[in-house]
Amino acid sequence: MPSRTPMETVRQDIEDVWNGGDFDAIDALVADEFVYRNPMIEDSVRGPEDYRWLVENFRGAVSDFEMAVEQMIEDDDIVATRFRTTGTHERELLGVEPTGNRIDVTGAMFDRVEDGKLVERWVNDDALGFMRQLGLVDQRPF
Repeated sequence: MPSRTPMETVRQDIEDVWNGGDFDAIDALVADEFVYRNPMIEDSVRGPEDYRWLVENFRGAVSDFEMAVEQMIEDDDIVATRFRTTGTHERELLGVEPTGNRIDVTGAMFDRVEDGKLVERWVNDDALGFMRQLGLVDQRPF
């Protein structure tokens, strides 16, 4: 039996890895067969090393990065998390040169956890809002 619940695993990933920058914690939290899915990320993110690269790039490009959990729900081995990510875009990210713009993006993610480790993550966030905040899309409403 794992030492932490699926919800505790996801919360530890958010707090220690994403917010705290503790990349060493990834080995204890992410399974070798881990798959990360996000429509904004073209390249496949698989396993702890790819995940480390993803987190390092986002945290490195967005200073004062913070992911705040707004709600979490656990159902067996699946954890649903509603979140808000904030920070300042100060380095290249996903092919976008630094803008200095403040970002504030909401989203939801669903994690599957086995034996205390993340096995799958599906992320859907406000990609249009993110692109608007980076100045890539016209600010006018539709």
